[in-house]
Amino acid sequence: MSTVDPREIIAKSLGGMLAQGRTYPRPLHPDIAPWYCYVLDGGHSILVSLDSEALADPPGWQDLMDNLVPAPVKAVERAGWRMVEGFPVSRLPYDPELGLLTEPGDDEFGEEAAPSVPAAKMAALAVGEPYPRQLPWRDGTCEIRINEHGVEFLLAFASPKPHEVKAFRQGNAEFALVPGQHHVMWAYKFTDPQDSNSRHGIPWSDQPWEYHRQAAVSPTGAPAGRGGSFPLQLVLVDADTGVVEALRLVGPPAEFADALRDAVDAQAAVPFDPAAADREIAAVYARCATTTDLVLSAVARWEALRDGTVR
Repeated sequence: MSTVDPREIIAKSLGGMLAQGRTYPRPLHPDIAPWYCYVLDGGHSILVSLDSEALADPPGWQDLMDNLVPAPVKAVERAGWRMVEGFPVSRLPYDPELGLLTEPGDDEFGEEAAPSVPAAKMAALAVGEPYPRQLPWRDGTCEIRINEHGVEFLLAFASPKPHEVKAFRQGNAEFALVPGQHHVMWAYKFTDPQDSNSRHGIPWSDQPWEYHRQAAVSPTGAPAGRGGSFPLQLVLVDADTGVVEALRLVGPPAEFADALRDAVDAQAAVPFDPAAADREIAAVYARCATTTDLVLSAVARWEALRDGTVR
């Protein structure tokens, strides 16, 4: 009898990208049913260990853990699987650069399809290609766009250094929220725990966001799904060229997600008063000499770790 606990492994592997309370619309084979999960950027999935050259023969428990990926249910059923040490192992096509290769019709998001919108937006972006919207790129530009489908967090550096790109794409991403009546302040930090140089990465910085300023140029509103996560799409752009340098999709825990929803709803309920917003933001900066000081007053804070988990 296997001692593997699929629920525990799924939670550890997917972290904030796991949507709770979802079920597949039809019964699944008893082998793979315990490994069912709903992933924010992938929809209805099965967490499987890839049957590839990277898998030891015979595979041990850690080998199986190291090769886990969420794959669309239809792709797993089509490719088939074998059970090893309690894990479903499937020979699915995988490319080191592109990731899991599946058919377009394999992705299923069910009736609650909001997560598919940010996933589609991410697919339209590609590292090495220009960001589709023309923005007044400046070194250090940070733009946050919030709507019912999720959040896009865009950061632009002039010729970003390799350690900045690595920390953004693969390191620990930390966020904190400090809401006001007319704005919410985002604090952010990206570090690479494998880099011994403490000066590397992207140190704490901050960016105010205002509901009415975004509403004047594009639709906005609190991300749907109160009580759960939402897709947070991270984009790093070279400010000199407008070219995308790194992409990443993460999902904040429900506590942080609902704190943002509360802040957005509160701003939407008050009239647009840009002068009041400016005074409010100035008062925050007068009170907090550094972003670290700002973080100490945060109502919500979380970190997406490089191994895919959150804390």
